[in-house]
Amino acid sequence: MPYKIKICCVYFKGKYTPDYVEKLYNGLKRHCTLPFEFICYSDNPNVKADVVIPLPKYSDIKYHWHKLTFFSPLFAYQKPGDEIIIMDIDQVIVNNVDDMIGFPVVDNEIVSYKQWWGQKPHLIIQGGFIKFKSGTGTKIWDNFIKNPEYWQLYYYNEMIVHYKYFGEQNFIKDRARHHNINITLMEPEWVGIYGPNKKQNLKNNRTYMDKFKEDYMIMDKPNPKIKIVHFLNPLTTIHECKNDWIKDYWK
Repeated sequence: MPYKIKICCVYFKGKYTPDYVEKLYNGLKRHCTLPFEFICYSDNPNVKADVVIPLPKYSDIKYHWHKLTFFSPLFAYQKPGDEIIIMDIDQVIVNNVDDMIGFPVVDNEIVSYKQWWGQKPHLIIQGGFIKFKSGTGTKIWDNFIKNPEYWQLYYYNEMIVHYKYFGEQNFIKDRARHHNINITLMEPEWVGIYGPNKKQNLKNNRTYMDKFKEDYMIMDKPNPKIKIVHFLNPLTTIHECKNDWIKDYWK
């Protein structure tokens, strides 16, 4: 293979523990047959990854906005032609993900998965999974790094997002459109979502069943069509989930 698939994530001390990185890595190794390199940009040198890049102690970049650093072709030992995938660590790999990891991508294109949940699905790019070829996001990175403090609060100040320092996926989408970078969305039924609210989980289960003519999203285990379950809500953690299926997949 003349290029590498680099699966990249960010970890910093706070809401999550280092085992989130390890269990995402383990899940990828169990459920992906394609060769890849797992890279973590982290303030903990002991997280489990093929490559750990030290997160700076003092930086104008906040929290998950560090993910945008992977858009720089000079970062994470990228080479021309490498396929870069940015993943959030609050996800559980539940079935074979070859179709996602190997999803075809060309120059000047960003691939993500399509939102199916919510009354009015509005996010074009999901921050949980973003794929592109090295060099495609250079202008996105350049725009951001010129004024990170402004952009990190822009979507909160404009009341587009409800949590301070959220909105990086909105920024990526807006800059991609501004620079005429194509956005391609993968099959939405590949992704399940989960949160702390039981009623909302049941509602999402029914929505999944109705939209995709399936028997269920997650019952005693995830639907076989689902490849990744994303724990989306800012108040959600995987380690506090009491459902039995978690024990079988998140390890």
